[in-house]
Amino acid sequence: MSAFTKAMRFVGDLDDEFYDDERQRDVWNEASAIGFQLFYWSALIGAAILAWTGSTAGAWFALGILVVATLISSATLAYSAARGVNLYTAAKLGRVRGVVAGAIMAAGFIGALVRLQPDVYSQVSSWAGAVVGAVAGGGVALLIIWQMRKRNARFEAGEI
Repeated sequence: MSAFTKAMRFVGDLDDEFYDDERQRDVWNEASAIGFQLFYWSALIGAAILAWTGSTAGAWFALGILVVATLISSATLAYSAARGVNLYTAAKLGRVRGVVAGAIMAAGFIGALVRLQPDVYSQVSSWAGAVVGAVAGGGVALLIIWQMRKRNARFEAGEI
């Protein structure tokens, strides 16, 4: 077991005797999933609103919330992958809720960028560069996800 997996098990208190009872574990896992999603959606929506309506300090808080939410989601995905369950192969990624969450997150990041924009972003060419960079970065991310899905499908088929 890796140090990461041990750390995540500690954070989740997964070795507690509470988890010995199958029904308690299942119900608690469902409740935890609901709690995680509720926190995630609240953080995204709150950060997006704060980024656009708050002051400069509010934009920094929004940015912090969005970064932390992204890191927690990444840790959740990494733990799942370390235990042999890959969301990218096990679930549909183009679901409406994922698209909505991505749009809210993008609105928050863009709002923070607009509020915190340095003087360099007063030039149209700088904004054009930022848009091109975001599109290119998103394209690279989609390519990486597509390659991961192909590799995981080959793994599950026993080809690797």
